[in-house]
Amino acid sequence: MRTPGRHPRATERDLARLADGTLDPARREAVERSVAGSGELQSRLRDQRRAVDAVRAHAGVGAPPALRLRRPVLAVPGRHRPRLLGVGVAGALGALVWALAAIGGGQAGLTVADAATLAARPAIAKVPEPPDDHATLPHLRAAGLPFPYWEDRFGWKATGVRNDDVDGRALTTVFYRNHGRRIAYTIVPGTRLPGAPGAETIRRSGIVVHASTDNRRLIVTWLRRGHTCVLSGTGVRLDTLLELAVWRSHGAVPY
Repeated sequence: MRTPGRHPRATERDLARLADGTLDPARREAVERSVAGSGELQSRLRDQRRAVDAVRAHAGVGAPPALRLRRPVLAVPGRHRPRLLGVGVAGALGALVWALAAIGGGQAGLTVADAATLAARPAIAKVPEPPDDHATLPHLRAAGLPFPYWEDRFGWKATGVRNDDVDGRALTTVFYRNHGRRIAYTIVPGTRLPGAPGAETIRRSGIVVHASTDNRRLIVTWLRRGHTCVLSGTGVRLDTLLELAVWRSHGAVPY
């Protein structure tokens, strides 16, 4: 599996640079789109990312949220370096993860700050317009949950979507724009994320929302059917994010 129209070696270089954050921004969107559409590439990347996490945990070296979302791929120096993300490499990395776990290595796991960091990344696909009078975006779900349509009522237009695999979870993020401001709505499937340190707890319309900030980004989180929703933006008011977070459109947006 490789990027269409690219030599296998060029694809390997693209994936390595995407993983360690050094990929040219002009190519990032195309490579991310290829990875998002390939389960094989996602699986191989996931194996290497887990290995790097295990190495860092065993070494006792932490990483900021943004770096944990773009873990570098382990490279083998020399002329005869094996294929990046190949079966042999993935198998060896899997063994490394097992060995480190056996001697006590661990990892902090996904956090609210990690999920909010996705808001700074580009969309990789467009969002279709819903039919009239719909409260949710069509054909767009995460963990069985639809994403809300906010344009008619609040002026926030859904402009794009991206999918990421972070710490073994498939995260879906939808981006919205309103008068030059952009916010991001990420649904994190599975076990609820731990609350951000120092987060404020707010109850609105019967929904418990936690508000926090990270690098000047305002973040609100809440649960929908046990899954964590993360809505964040810069240059927006807390009341704005709270109003969007708890809007149900008379039950059309299920919680």
